[in-house]
Amino acid sequence: MLTACAAVVSLLAVAPAQALPVPQASGAPGAPSPPGGLPDDVPVAALRPAPTLPAPAAWPGPERFPRTAGTGRLAGGGYYWTDWIYDDHGAQGQPGLPGAPGADPAEQGVPSFGDYSYPPGPADNNGADIFRAGVFLEPTATVWRVDWNTLVDPSVPVAEWAFATGGSAASGSQWPAGAGVRSPGIDRALVVSSRGARLLDVRSGAVLARLPVDVDVGARSFVVRVPRRVLAPSASWVVRLASGLADTSGDGFAPARGALPTEPAVYNVAFRTIAQEPPGDNFWNDDRQAAALTRGDVSAFSTTIRWADMAARHTTPEPAPTGWSDRWYVSSIEPGQGERTDVGALADGKPVYLGRVQPYAVYVPSRHDPTRPAPLTFLLHSLTQNHNQYAATTPKLSQQACEARQSICVGTLGRGPAGGFVNEAQLDFWEVWREVASAYRLDPERTVIGGYSMGGFGAGLLAEGHPDLFSRAILLAGAAGDTSSLDNVRWVPMYLAGGAADELVPVTDEIAEAQGLDRRGSRYRYLLYPAEDHVAFELQDGFSDAARFMGSDPRATRPGHVTFRWNDSGNSPGFGYGTTGAYWLRDLQARSAGPDALIDATSAADPDPSVTDLRTHDVLVPGDPTPAIVTQLDWQLGPHARPRPAIGLDLGNVGALSIRLADAGIGPRTTYTVDVTTDGPTTLTLVGPEGGARRVQIAAGHQHLVERSGT
Repeated sequence: MLTACAAVVSLLAVAPAQALPVPQASGAPGAPSPPGGLPDDVPVAALRPAPTLPAPAAWPGPERFPRTAGTGRLAGGGYYWTDWIYDDHGAQGQPGLPGAPGADPAEQGVPSFGDYSYPPGPADNNGADIFRAGVFLEPTATVWRVDWNTLVDPSVPVAEWAFATGGSAASGSQWPAGAGVRSPGIDRALVVSSRGARLLDVRSGAVLARLPVDVDVGARSFVVRVPRRVLAPSASWVVRLASGLADTSGDGFAPARGALPTEPAVYNVAFRTIAQEPPGDNFWNDDRQAAALTRGDVSAFSTTIRWADMAARHTTPEPAPTGWSDRWYVSSIEPGQGERTDVGALADGKPVYLGRVQPYAVYVPSRHDPTRPAPLTFLLHSLTQNHNQYAATTPKLSQQACEARQSICVGTLGRGPAGGFVNEAQLDFWEVWREVASAYRLDPERTVIGGYSMGGFGAGLLAEGHPDLFSRAILLAGAAGDTSSLDNVRWVPMYLAGGAADELVPVTDEIAEAQGLDRRGSRYRYLLYPAEDHVAFELQDGFSDAARFMGSDPRATRPGHVTFRWNDSGNSPGFGYGTTGAYWLRDLQARSAGPDALIDATSAADPDPSVTDLRTHDVLVPGDPTPAIVTQLDWQLGPHARPRPAIGLDLGNVGALSIRLADAGIGPRTTYTVDVTTDGPTTLTLVGPEGGARRVQIAAGHQHLVERSGT
């Protein structure tokens, strides 16, 4: 079920080997400033404003939809609901894991969910997926809107609104138009497809009105206006909404592909709440939906429309749930529409969930104070999993890492189960970080990154590539065994844990990484679990030691000694990420493609304290979940050397770099020296405390510069 890090190493070879321009980071001249809550030096992918979704021309109200799935609100005369996306799995059917055809969740402790499929063609494996729903009150009509996650061909989906208006003593329970579901008390139904809408009397089946539907392909919306003379709003209505595939006439539902004879034609039901579909139940928040559709009874899923509130244009606040929930954002890219379901999607690192809107999971502590900056913890998912992995499988870790630490925790989808946190998957990471920083008040000094298996590998990849952004890194059964870039994380304490019987990630990889950190004198904690394998280890939810290690330390921002290694093949300008800088070194560019570039830089102007290595070896008994052998290196800090205004640079294959003098400890009106040793020509830019910059061309060999900072 879960990944071996070794299985995704090959994914990193997708970038071309030639030299690439480096994406502009925050803090670079002309670059946008990061929003509050984002640390300085994030790649441009985290800085670009999110696109705005087009609004359907026929919709008379504002665009005030909640950003949290499973929630609704009133705003300006309308009611706005956001559903989960990629939750269109239908009835219970045969169990299977999302993104892992044929996997048996019963063996993994994961509830089953629906297994309806789509016919080949423009449904694109997601054609009946409700994204949002809206209701608006006008003086002469009510307006009903459905937004689809995927709408390649408008003839694919059909939606049915079912109303319990209280106006008929002989109301029915079976939905018309072939939906195959029931709910008590309904007396009117509005069936909507691209070919028109029909208002139906539920009890008799009579067509009360045929109405035009405004189809907006750009907005992926169906909007229908129902005159009050044929459907008069009054008092309160109980409203339900479901979707499926349209039949050939567009007047009703076609049978669902993969449904059993007793199962309905409905793929997706709206107005399911977070309380009904908690993320801990399954990975796509549709376990209750699947069970309800298996029974054919959708009574539990509804919303109440109070027309007087809409007439008064009442506005309720954006829902702000605590605990785990799913939010959505608009990505800067759209590789396509719909979902890939071919088996190769699990192994080739390409995006699986293609649409412009992407989900992510967020945990908000129950005592969260929105006026105070909160620490942020990333929990990156394993192979075959998604953004809800930790909500679904590790409730104890959620309690200890998120609730007890009062940290907002985030899981990204990465556009699929096997992205390896490169290309589209890494872009998703940076864009989600931007979205979380926009939605919550974050403490940019306290960001922990971690994950299990492929997620642990991704945590290591990102921490080594951007060490100045993170305070700590947690690699659970996810070490890569490649020690070449471990110098980069001198100032990021690393946590490693894994089982001796791990059948997917060799224990030798974790040992090599721990030994590499130890040789460098870098802080780490390594737990070897003799009794654990790969899959059972994660499902036992025994990570209390890792949660304690996350701590609350701030990230290092001005270390006196910085070593940074990178390779331009890891840059991806098209996706807006790549090497930016490290601490007071910025705008890093390699001289040539192929070999690694390496900087070893020291500033005597802001020297580090002396360090005494503290090595310990212990046994954790009884351990969590089982006993572990613990190896740790910590630091005992001593006094600082006397500051002096001198910087040293040792450069290999470095074509250009900038030094932010103030962050290196050089104040204004200060004479300072820079000693540079380089194996080839280098452009050095000295950015003064006052913001001015001086550019110096350095030839191969050694050069001693005497400079003076401005005022």
